[in-house]
Amino acid sequence: MSTNETPVDWSRLWGAPAMLRLRRDRRSFFTIAWIIFAAAFGTLVGMAAFAPEVVAQRPIPGLSVGLILSGVYVGTVMSLGMWYVRRARHWDALAAAALRTPDTIEFEAARNV
Repeated sequence: MSTNETPVDWSRLWGAPAMLRLRRDRRSFFTIAWIIFAAAFGTLVGMAAFAPEVVAQRPIPGLSVGLILSGVYVGTVMSLGMWYVRRARHWDALAAAALRTPDTIEFEAARNV
């Protein structure tokens, strides 16, 4: 820790309304993202394992259903990544707000006296 940083009372910060909102928002994001990821992965692997004849079909010459499923999977993972980056910016703002709560400011002021 550098000399100009003030220590944070984590027990107080953990229960602050801004931190509770941040935790709730992150939990809901990761729950939804995990469900989407698991469904996409399960579909891709499940189709390859249990329906290889469907995956091998070629609706267009040179393009199989398996290749289409793989492209959809890559697109899903990239979309989840972009969604995560966008939400992370919002979480940074919420974390900064949590550090500026009156409880934290009061604690820092008491430590600096």
